[in-house]
Amino acid sequence: MKDGISKKSIQVNGLRLLGCAGLAMALGTSPLMGQAGVAPAPAAMAPVAPPAEVAAPKKQDGPAPKLVVVEESKNVGTVAKGDPIEVTFVVKNEGKADLQINEVKPSCGCTLGKFDKVIKPGASGKIVLTVDTKAFSGPISKTALVLTNDPMKPNFTLSLAANVKPFVEVAPWGFFRIQGLVGEEVSSYLILGSDEPDFKPTKVEVPHTYMTATLAPATEQERLEGKGKTQWKVTLVAGKNAPSGLPTGEVKVLTGLAKQPELSIKISGLINEPVGILPSQITFGSFDPKTPGLSRDIEVVSRNPKNTNFQVISAESGVAGIKAEIKPIDKSRARVVVSVDPAIKKGPFDGFVTIKTNEPSKPELKVGVRGVSL
Repeated sequence: MKDGISKKSIQVNGLRLLGCAGLAMALGTSPLMGQAGVAPAPAAMAPVAPPAEVAAPKKQDGPAPKLVVVEESKNVGTVAKGDPIEVTFVVKNEGKADLQINEVKPSCGCTLGKFDKVIKPGASGKIVLTVDTKAFSGPISKTALVLTNDPMKPNFTLSLAANVKPFVEVAPWGFFRIQGLVGEEVSSYLILGSDEPDFKPTKVEVPHTYMTATLAPATEQERLEGKGKTQWKVTLVAGKNAPSGLPTGEVKVLTGLAKQPELSIKISGLINEPVGILPSQITFGSFDPKTPGLSRDIEVVSRNPKNTNFQVISAESGVAGIKAEIKPIDKSRARVVVSVDPAIKKGPFDGFVTIKTNEPSKPELKVGVRGVSL
């Protein structure tokens, strides 16, 4: 080190410079320049990224396979919605060792791949992609990544395209919506339309015993514009014995069409209890009965829009030392406060609070209550 300047040389843009002075010259600055001659600070210069490494094919000693794909993409044209698409891709081995297809990875769960695992030198093999079209309408494109042991082509992508045509359209939605209350009959209908001359539904099947369905030609008032020359109405009914929860499954319609003989329509919605309670079970755990404020709340809610003046008529505890008190909130809700009497008997308890309402279809509710008095 001499006069604070390193004697090590620095190369900038192909110029070999000496020490800090040389670096300053390369950056457009100099220790001898005044403020007026100061160039932009080095921080303003864009950093130069190192060149990306290009993965070279692996070299292999001795005989090697040589993969040749006859076609890497195919368009199968128009297919009926619901019909599976099956496309066969031919691969050749023009090398001198066995070609191995290690794996075929489709881009989505709707596509399955089957393939010949080993292809001998000079032979041909197949990769078959099958696409489930039930969930699609219109143009689709699917791909699959293929992994091989060819050192020059360890992976490649196959693709297929198609236009999925629903020969039968479902309107105004693509599913049945069953929304209602336990104890009442709930229905939903859809219009099925087609331009095919042989479209004539013959049968409809439902997934649950509490459901029924009917078919009938759509009336002039029920017809939907642009949904086919021939239109039919299919009505799904959930009976009064339908359980609470989310209705699931599919309604199957036999269409009479050779191109699309069966149509599956999903069911969605919710069948609710007319009165809801939260929580459905109260637990006090282990407690000292002399602790102040030992209480739990039960919220009772009416889900029946026809009951415009819902009321909780009574709330009674079946456990000695546990009290229940009604506190109305509004015309659709009430709160039941369950509290502990300080004189409650020591030991565990397990019973119910019985709540009575003015809801005809659900006049009585039971909420479990348990705990241990210490």
